[in-house]
Amino acid sequence: MSAPSTNFAYMGILGFERVAVKVGPLVPPVLDPSQRAVLALADGQSASVLGAPGTGKTTTIVELVADRVLARGWSADEVVVLTQARAAATRLRDTLALRLGVATNGPLARTVTSFAFELVGAAARAAGAEAPRLVTGSDQDVDIAGLLEGHILEGTGPEWPSELSPDVRGLRGFRTELRDLMMRATEYGVSAEGLRRLGHERDRPAWLAAADFIDEHLAVVSVSRPSHLDAAEIAQFAATAIASGGPGERVERLRLVVVDDLHEATESTLAVLRALAARGIAIIAFGDPDVAANAFRGGEPDALGRL
Repeated sequence: MSAPSTNFAYMGILGFERVAVKVGPLVPPVLDPSQRAVLALADGQSASVLGAPGTGKTTTIVELVADRVLARGWSADEVVVLTQARAAATRLRDTLALRLGVATNGPLARTVTSFAFELVGAAARAAGAEAPRLVTGSDQDVDIAGLLEGHILEGTGPEWPSELSPDVRGLRGFRTELRDLMMRATEYGVSAEGLRRLGHERDRPAWLAAADFIDEHLAVVSVSRPSHLDAAEIAQFAATAIASGGPGERVERLRLVVVDDLHEATESTLAVLRALAARGIAIIAFGDPDVAANAFRGGEPDALGRL
């Protein structure tokens, strides 16, 4: 059989028949005036794009990237799409690959954490340092649970207020909230001493205890996981790397960063975007503050309005 003009991808065996599915470029959709206005933005122009669920934001993102690469002749390395969730990044990555139909050096859609991790790793290698590892939420939960359990068994540790009894501190929900507090403190540059000072100022004994816990936690993980960083720390280091004189080829090539669901972004994401914008990289962000659901985890629903 002669080679087909269109690529085919083998998908597996159904019953006793081999099935091949034809793979080709996606047909460009018909865009409405508001979507065309986004594509018509000038090179280097940033924008906030507001749209309710189902109004075509994802389609606009895909067509925006396709316009820059296929119509304006950009390299695929000059644009990246950032999302807040891995599942959304995977869907966008696959759709973009089909829509563009061109070779790329990596996925065009990434989570913010994945993007930041790549930058931090590149910066570490350039400095001759050990590349960091991303500590998972499960790993952090194990570390926190071990410390709390040890305190309860030995009668040591921070002086938690009476409402946060040993029974409460043994709950997974408590550990999750404690971990979120630690990540928010990292995002906003609040050290354990800073949290302790705020606890005195605001009469929050739980913050005082949490500050003591953070001090001990940092001392423990610096020995047990010396090169492990959580998502907030990775973003913090990435923002610093971007702002430095040599952020690496990935950032040097970028002209446009497209952000999906910016209304769910935390300060970690905003810090990375601020650093990118300071280098003259355009930011086009999509979202709908009315459906923001991540504020309890540090989300900034008003980020689109502040962009």
